[in-house]
Amino acid sequence: MGPRRAKTEQTAMGVLFLDLDAFFVSVELLRRPALQNKPVIVAVGHPGGRGVVSTASYPARRFGIRSGMPLRRAIALCPPLVILPARHHLYTAYSEKVRQLLHARFRKVEALSIDEACAELPEGTDPEKIAHSVQDEVARDLGLSCTVAIAANKLVAKVACDTVKPHGTIVVPQGAEEAFLSPLPVVELPGVGPKTHARLLEMGIRKIGELAARPREMLVREFGKHGAYLWESAHGLDTTPVQPEWEPKSIHRETTFERDLADFAVFRHTLEEFSREVAEELQGDHLLAKTVTVKLRYGNFETLSRQMTLSIATADAKEIADCAVRLLQSAWRGQRPLRLVGLAVHELVRLWPKGASESGDLWQGEGRAGLQRL
Repeated sequence: MGPRRAKTEQTAMGVLFLDLDAFFVSVELLRRPALQNKPVIVAVGHPGGRGVVSTASYPARRFGIRSGMPLRRAIALCPPLVILPARHHLYTAYSEKVRQLLHARFRKVEALSIDEACAELPEGTDPEKIAHSVQDEVARDLGLSCTVAIAANKLVAKVACDTVKPHGTIVVPQGAEEAFLSPLPVVELPGVGPKTHARLLEMGIRKIGELAARPREMLVREFGKHGAYLWESAHGLDTTPVQPEWEPKSIHRETTFERDLADFAVFRHTLEEFSREVAEELQGDHLLAKTVTVKLRYGNFETLSRQMTLSIATADAKEIADCAVRLLQSAWRGQRPLRLVGLAVHELVRLWPKGASESGDLWQGEGRAGLQRL
């Protein structure tokens, strides 16, 4: 079988891909401008325990600090490091503001994650102009830095975006997708994880162009269905549409303690705090939740979870906390120490479409109670 042409479904209008630079840290610096140009991280957990880096500023990255790194290692690499605790409800609020800016410009917008989004460009768009315009608007209206890429499809736009971070813009011309990808390391392709990358290196494939040169059938034999995806991606083919709406499937929080604990009061307080944060996020995104789940992990990494489905969906912190504590009581095995406690809510129900007007007191008193019973 010879090389396959791009499918006709692939849009000729193009896709804009936006990635917020060092997003969590950037939001924190809006409220702490004195920390600009200093090594700063947003972290989860305690420096003296099992804490990890969530996001690192670019000055911190110059010390070799990366997301997922243990805090102890980060501090060893950079003793003057500034460590800030994560505030997910705040990041969620800013992420929604970015999506609102995109919705004001484009008919189809998809939130891919809390710090990434894409939009389908209308015909006749000047890609260079719109890329700079969106970037400038995010900086001017929200004070945040972002990187913007435009290409024929989501995959190429995503890869292109990663090549010009931070605060860059790039346009891959229609028809130049394969040529653009060819010299890049194969690990830059989405879906090439550590195991796939290791196997590709064993096969002598280091660049995306080298992957594109291999027969499709050979890659399918080696990787199964994933091999077909690798072949198409290496050729810059992606027919995945921009989804007009993105809905979260769950909202969750968890923490790993500095040391294993067997203290019910601490677990209860942790779940109550998580319930408050989750409720704030639900309310901020106009959602209700029907299922509450508690996750427990023991010192030997044995993990269990318990869940409760409510008869009426809720976004009330106390109601979520009450469920979580009851689940904890039913699941925790006496005095056995826990390493981790987590909370999640599922089966989310939207109150009204995003962007619709809302009253500031809907979550208070009778208004909130009435909405729970929709």
